[in-house]
Amino acid sequence: MWSRPLRHDEHSSGEGEQSYLASAADLMIGLLFVFIIMVAFLALQKKAEQEAREGDRDPRGTVTLAIGNEIKNTLNTVKIDPASGVITLPEDLLFDSGSSFLKETAVQRLGETSTKLSDVLKCFVANKRVAEKCKNNPFGHEIETIFIEGHTDSRPMNREGGNTKLSLDRAISVNNALVQGTSLVDYKNHQGHPIFSYSAYAENRPLIKNDPTDGRNRRVDLRIVLTYRPAGGETPIEGVSRFVAKP
Repeated sequence: MWSRPLRHDEHSSGEGEQSYLASAADLMIGLLFVFIIMVAFLALQKKAEQEAREGDRDPRGTVTLAIGNEIKNTLNTVKIDPASGVITLPEDLLFDSGSSFLKETAVQRLGETSTKLSDVLKCFVANKRVAEKCKNNPFGHEIETIFIEGHTDSRPMNREGGNTKLSLDRAISVNNALVQGTSLVDYKNHQGHPIFSYSAYAENRPLIKNDPTDGRNRRVDLRIVLTYRPAGGETPIEGVSRFVAKP
């Protein structure tokens, strides 16, 4: 069979077409790569925005987690409940049954915890917060009070004041080790009041409700109360000690 030899210009045309197709393919691959990067970036940005919105919708949970996770660095069995704003200190570390005297190891560990709290609380306390240094608190949430709450199990106590006095003495013991004599005594809310206080509940708020004698009910909680801020507002309202989240 006879075939006509290709002219030089036909050879050049074929090679040029192949070169063009290769360049177009490289361009498409490059554009696809850029598109994938943009999609990944937008997804991460959306996730960050969603997390930020959740932090604004649930300010107490956000603050409780920030503080509780810092405490975990020294008390790794601490329990954190963002929904109620409660951080439960490990009952086995603090007291023997029927006692309000802290164990020796507890005094040391609470001292270490105080140092951790001093750092993290700076971003949530009115007289310490420097907004530009507090990336973990973008919405400016502020703590009104942290109650140190003493609890007991339901076993009756043969002592003056019974379980009520025992739970109060336990709260005071933790306050003395955690707050008194440390930098935390200088932490004030927007009204200039100390943020730490204490309260006592005896056996009336058991952690293990189906067994009020359970030793785990013998505990001390840190309950976080945030300063009220009007919906959509930034300025705390004087004299009000609860928080309303933005819609």
